[in-house]
Amino acid sequence: MNRPAVGYKNAMRHFQSRSVMAENFNKGGRPTVANRCHNCVMLRFDDLEFDKLIRMMELAGESVKATFIKGLVLGKTFKVHKIDKTMLDYLTKLSALFAEYRNIGVNYNIVVKELKAGFSEKKAMTLLYRLEKETKDLAAVTAKVLALTEDMRNQWSQKSQ
Repeated sequence: MNRPAVGYKNAMRHFQSRSVMAENFNKGGRPTVANRCHNCVMLRFDDLEFDKLIRMMELAGESVKATFIKGLVLGKTFKVHKIDKTMLDYLTKLSALFAEYRNIGVNYNIVVKELKAGFSEKKAMTLLYRLEKETKDLAAVTAKVLALTEDMRNQWSQKSQ
């Protein structure tokens, strides 16, 4: 409930604050854009043209047809992202091997810390056996990484020829 303004100064202040509020009043919704797009152009494609457009969009990594076509019409260059399936397989296998490598390294560190701490002869032999086993596992994983890398190198050299 508004109280009546008392005096000229209060009345002017009340009026000014109301007019400023009316100018800055926002009903909500989306914010207004300075350069709003309101011109529309319609295109029709036959099935072959549309398939070609969709393939081009997929290669460019674009998901919205309107922005992709607008970029093509206005001469905007687009990048083509090609995903090589063999490289993707190589990277997933390599990351799995590196995770295994990391786990072996953690086990190795645990064994070394235990060896540095006070221990009996029986415990030392057990830990040394574990250390030897982890070292063999580490060598095996390294051999797998090298073999995988060599296979990938051979596949790439065959593709380039």
